[in-house]
Amino acid sequence: MAFPVSVVFLVAFAVISYLSQRRKTGKGSFRQFPGPYQLPYIGRIHDLPVKYMWLKFFEWGREYGPIYRTSMMGDNFIIITDEKVAEELLVKRAKIYSDRPAFTSLFDSKGNDGPEGHLPLLGKNKYWSRQRRLSHSYLIDARNKFYNGIMNHEAKRLLYRLVNDPDNFSNHLEDMASKIACELAYDDSSSSTELIQHSLRLLTQISPAGPITNLATPLWNLPLCVNPWKRAEIKRHDEERKFWKGVMANARAKWEKGESRNCFARKYFESQTNLSGDGEAACVFGMVAIMSIFTVGGPLYYFLMAMVLHPEWLRKCQEEIDEQCGGKMPTLADCPRLPILRSCILETMRWRPNIPTGVAHEVEEDDWYDDCFIPKGSRILPLEWAFLRNPEKYPDPENYHPERYLSSDWPTYREPLSIYPNMKTFTSFGWGQRRCMGQSQTQDELLIACGALCWGFNLKKKMDVATGMAIEINTESSNSLLIMKPSPFQMTFEPRSEKRREVMIEQWSYAEQKDIEAREDFVRMARREKSLMTARSTMIDI
Repeated sequence: MAFPVSVVFLVAFAVISYLSQRRKTGKGSFRQFPGPYQLPYIGRIHDLPVKYMWLKFFEWGREYGPIYRTSMMGDNFIIITDEKVAEELLVKRAKIYSDRPAFTSLFDSKGNDGPEGHLPLLGKNKYWSRQRRLSHSYLIDARNKFYNGIMNHEAKRLLYRLVNDPDNFSNHLEDMASKIACELAYDDSSSSTELIQHSLRLLTQISPAGPITNLATPLWNLPLCVNPWKRAEIKRHDEERKFWKGVMANARAKWEKGESRNCFARKYFESQTNLSGDGEAACVFGMVAIMSIFTVGGPLYYFLMAMVLHPEWLRKCQEEIDEQCGGKMPTLADCPRLPILRSCILETMRWRPNIPTGVAHEVEEDDWYDDCFIPKGSRILPLEWAFLRNPEKYPDPENYHPERYLSSDWPTYREPLSIYPNMKTFTSFGWGQRRCMGQSQTQDELLIACGALCWGFNLKKKMDVATGMAIEINTESSNSLLIMKPSPFQMTFEPRSEKRREVMIEQWSYAEQKDIEAREDFVRMARREKSLMTARSTMIDI
């Protein structure tokens, strides 16, 4: 019986791809990294579950060691499960290990065709370099001058919302992070809901659990008329750009009237940059805002979960805050005196890392490590889940132990406790030239938000009204996107006292009114100044 023509072509394509790969690497002429047996072209893609893929990579790491190889649909992957190896390749050899691989289901994700892309995903090119420098300088300026007030303001709004609508805490957490991001970028939090929607759509688009073209990559190259995945991405891409450019245009209009307070957009309008124009700036600030949501949202969810499941640590945080903050909601100025709170936050991020797979790098030249060949174009995956479960550095890694940063009995303990622990050396923020620029912002935002939550509430399991039993929380269930957050769970936010409940309501009412008045005063002064300038100009013309 004759084989269908399509089967013959598929087999031929797989054989040619396999032989081509052998020629490129000179397979057999040197020692290979260990790893699972690779089928021609498809590699081991059939072994990788879409859900919790990092656990399979972790399992292979235990079998094959600190660095091993695999492949998927013709792409060569080097998986690193030991942070010492990651340090050697991604930091010490950063000159050739700082590129990003292409994300199949995005158009020009590396930014080779123009500057209007997604900053963290851009390849190592001139657009990435200049956008990274600009973003870094703006984030430092914001930290030094104005973002503390924004964070404190939104933390008060969060507590007020939780008092009045605790069951909707998931939306409140994300909206807090989004409002802070929008205020920093545009001096306008009104677009926070839409920013969250675009954030989720982008995250889904680049995740293995997103469109099937992220795994079955050849499908992306089908003609548009039979390619629903590409048509969907055209729609998402265009709507994202319309949103980013729309809020940027609004920010420019506001600035031109002199009514823009401190924000990234105002700094850009007032200074000389080497960006190509407002379109590029809109994409830069849009991605900085999106990443702010990603890096804060997940840890906040897991912090709440950890406090519910470990009430002894919640009590310790509350006692520390009460003693050090004099009964007031903690601020960043208090944080050096709150090592227990900082330890609980850091342990949360170790216990449930934000990006358990890590984000892939791409090597730009052929290289060697431990006498094994790493061909140009290989995807280097620093597996955060493995780094943060190294039992030598983190004994009993599967369990939640904030004391590992507070007691000299643990290998991660460092002094002075007024400085340590902190996130500056934490591997979850990336490696080498690709290290996250918003690390300080993430740390500060989490300190303010988590401190406020512990100060305001007793965090408990929710009781089932019908049975009178506590509703258990599944700590193992999460989404399967590139950036992890837990599956929806229920809990109770109980104000620590009636007095504390009243304070949370009153402090938001006062803060909201002060903010309204401050904005009105700023606009009034700006309009007055513009009127005076117009009058002076008229006098000069006369």
